[in-house]
Amino acid sequence: MKQAQQQVVAFYDSFYAGEGFRYYPPAFTRAVLRSLLRTAGVRDGARVLDVGCATGYYSAILTTLGCEVTGIDISETGIRKAREQYPHIRFEVQDATALPYPPDSFDVVFAVGVSVANTRDIGAVHEWLRHLMGVLTPGGTLVLVGGSTLTGAISEHSDWYNHTWEEIKAFVPPDTGTAQGPWLTHFRLMRALPPWMSMNAVTTTLLRMVPMGFQRRIVLLLRNQGKGEVRKEGTPAPLLPMREHRPDEQEQG
Repeated sequence: MKQAQQQVVAFYDSFYAGEGFRYYPPAFTRAVLRSLLRTAGVRDGARVLDVGCATGYYSAILTTLGCEVTGIDISETGIRKAREQYPHIRFEVQDATALPYPPDSFDVVFAVGVSVANTRDIGAVHEWLRHLMGVLTPGGTLVLVGGSTLTGAISEHSDWYNHTWEEIKAFVPPDTGTAQGPWLTHFRLMRALPPWMSMNAVTTTLLRMVPMGFQRRIVLLLRNQGKGEVRKEGTPAPLLPMREHRPDEQEQG
């Protein structure tokens, strides 16, 4: 294991040994995750890989929404706590940049606030997203959720990098399937509004106009179509059936 990776593991082991992340209540979180699943067209019983699952909170909510979940995290402490709290769910210690699963293992890869995306190197983000898509079924979907103030600066109380809108638009890797987004939204909007209103180009434009200190949520859906260039779609599929890993923002916005 590389030294930088060892430092990440040590940080999260220590973090999860303490209080860890604070989350919105289950009903609120369930509404947000249901909105994401509907927009992604996820069917009941879908096999979901929850990347960077921390202590398993989102994995547990996804299970209540009818998903068959495997949660992974690089932290042994996080996985141990997840197994203790949710023994009915499969959890594994895995590196999100070196997944051991073969193609066709999952219908959905769910990546919310994973620190691998905490980089200015958009090429590295492309490489990682392609790697995640490599475990999907044909037609499977990668659901990527992040956060940014759009400032292009490091957060005041952590080393989290806030991508600019131009960088966020460049997240979509070429030749990886069909893309929906990226959109800017907010968990409270996703809780209060139907998916087609909370995740679209208009909402994204409005949130770009909000003062820079405001934390937006980034949503990008990538569907695995096998071959061909990414086809951008401007709006989510209408009403179809992560955890921010940010120590500076314990409760997610």
